[in-house]
Amino acid sequence: MIERALAGVVLALLALGCSARTIANRVELPDPAPPDVGSLNRDIAAAAGRQPAATTDYRIGADDLLEVTLYDIQSRDGAPRTVSARVSASGIVTLPLVGQVEIAGKTAIEAEAALRDAYRRFIHEPQITVFIKEYRSYRVSVVGHVEKPGVFEVSGQRTLLEVLAMAGGLNERAGKTVQISRRRDDRLETLFIDLDRLAKEGDMQMNVAMMAGDVVNVPKAGVIYVQGSVAKPGAYRLRDSMTLTQAIGAAGGPDQELANAAGTRLFRRGENGERVEVPVDWKAINTGRVEDIKLVENDIVVVPMSLPKYVVNKFIGGVGMGLSVPVF
Repeated sequence: MIERALAGVVLALLALGCSARTIANRVELPDPAPPDVGSLNRDIAAAAGRQPAATTDYRIGADDLLEVTLYDIQSRDGAPRTVSARVSASGIVTLPLVGQVEIAGKTAIEAEAALRDAYRRFIHEPQITVFIKEYRSYRVSVVGHVEKPGVFEVSGQRTLLEVLAMAGGLNERAGKTVQISRRRDDRLETLFIDLDRLAKEGDMQMNVAMMAGDVVNVPKAGVIYVQGSVAKPGAYRLRDSMTLTQAIGAAGGPDQELANAAGTRLFRRGENGERVEVPVDWKAINTGRVEDIKLVENDIVVVPMSLPKYVVNKFIGGVGMGLSVPVF
C-alpha cells in the first residue's frame, strides 16, 4: 500500500510538472457565447418597453410641428392663443407679431426661451409654452455587435434602449459599454454608456434620447481568462473595473480541496505580444494592505493546484495511512 501511495505521489509530481506559464501560453480563445448576453438582452427589451423616452433632450428639427401657446395673447373666446407652426427646412417658424424665429436644434425649453426673447419687444415678461405635436423622421445608425446592424428610420423621441431593441439586441460577442457618436455645435461628441448600469441596475439617466445622425456602436467584449483550480475555468467577459479577486469569484472561486490560492499568478500581454507575469501579493490583497489588481483585456489568471492538497486528497487520504502532511 505504501509503495502504491509513493507511486501515486510520483505520478502527481509529473502531472503537476507543467507550469502556470504553460497554461497561460495555451489559453487563446474565449467561449463562443458568454452566458449573460441573453439575460442582458431580456433586460434591454424590458427596459425599452417600460421606460418613456427622455423628452427634455430632444432637439427640434425641420418638419416638426409645434404647438405654441401664447398666454398673453387671447383668442376670440378669451382663452390663451395657441398657434400651430411647422418648422421649415431652414429651421424657422413663423408666429404672430414676431414673424420668423430660428428654432431648429433647440430643445422645447430652449425654444420657449428664444420665443420669450422675441416677444419681449411687444409683451412685458411674456408667458409661452412649446409642445412638439408631430415629430419628423430621422435616421440613427447602429453598428457593431448587434443582431441586425443598420440604419434605422425613426420618429419622435426614441431612446438608446429602444434603438438597441430595434437592432435585435446584442449578439454573443457584444461588450457592455456602448458608444454614441453625435455632432453637436460643429464638433463630434462621444458618449459612453454602461449597459449593466442602464438595463440591469435601472439607471435611466443613461437612457439618452437619440438625435438625428447618431451612430450607436456596440464594440466587441473584452475577455479575460481564469484557469487552474477554480470551480468554472474558462473565458469571462471583462467588466468595467474588474479586479483579480472579482474574476476568480466569477469563475466560482478557488477549489477548496485542491487550490493553492496564495500562489495565484497573473499573466498579461507585453508590448511585443509576449506573456509577462504581473506580481500578485495574494495575502496583501486579501488583508487590504494593497489594492486589488484591475484586469485588462486578455489577462490570464491562474490559480495553481496545491501539491500537498492533491496528494492528501487523491492518495494518502484514500489509503488511510494516517500520515500528517502540511496543507496550504
